[in-house]
Amino acid sequence: MFVRTLQFRAEVIVYSFLDVLPFFVIFFVWQALFQQVDTINNFSLSQIVNYYLLVIIIDRLSATHFEGWRSEEIRNGKIDYFLTRPFSYISELLSKDVGSKIISIFFSMPVVITFYLINVYAYKIDQNYFTLANLLLFFGLMIVAYAIQFMIALWIVLLTFWFEGSSGLEHFKWIVLTLFSGAMIPIEFMPLWLKNITNLLPLKYIYAIPIGVIQGTTLLTINDYFTIIITLAVMFVFSKFLWGKAKYQYTSVGG
Repeated sequence: MFVRTLQFRAEVIVYSFLDVLPFFVIFFVWQALFQQVDTINNFSLSQIVNYYLLVIIIDRLSATHFEGWRSEEIRNGKIDYFLTRPFSYISELLSKDVGSKIISIFFSMPVVITFYLINVYAYKIDQNYFTLANLLLFFGLMIVAYAIQFMIALWIVLLTFWFEGSSGLEHFKWIVLTLFSGAMIPIEFMPLWLKNITNLLPLKYIYAIPIGVIQGTTLLTINDYFTIIITLAVMFVFSKFLWGKAKYQYTSVGG
């Protein structure tokens, strides 16, 4: 996957530009909202801009996009090798995704960081809350965010053993993550019903909570740590269970 991603390095850079372009529209909308006031829901314009800049960074660090082609592999019966060798299919899937993400981050982050620094200067974003402790906690939460997104993507792939069109769930995943993780809008600006659902779900640890931590507006409690541990444990156990059942459903080409 290192080599494969290197072959498409130009595409990685192009996609990085495409990722940041929509945020120009968001910035203009928020600028219009802040024309008559200095703060909204205790957020200043610079904090809001910084929030969406961090959304871009988190997306590059934790998002997964392997559901489509991995589901195609299973539909075409091309995973026999991993059912007869000690190196499991899930281990191969994880290692390849991590490998491609490392190269993707290497090529895309200069674009993202440049975009970030330009906006830091343009909107006079305060950087005083970027303490070492906050940064370490933020990157710890990035591991959690990636693990959650990876296992959700893994479930979509494994459902291909039962449902031909399970890869279509990828679009449903995007909608759910956009609505209930804080990627689209800070929790403080959500309507009450959406805020209540978001606070109940662990998806807030992908975007909203890490951003709150690095901006110094959120402090993790013991309950947060327990929630993270329990969430990852339950997702891991369910993933193992689903894989165990899926292997009995598999039929390769010519089998």
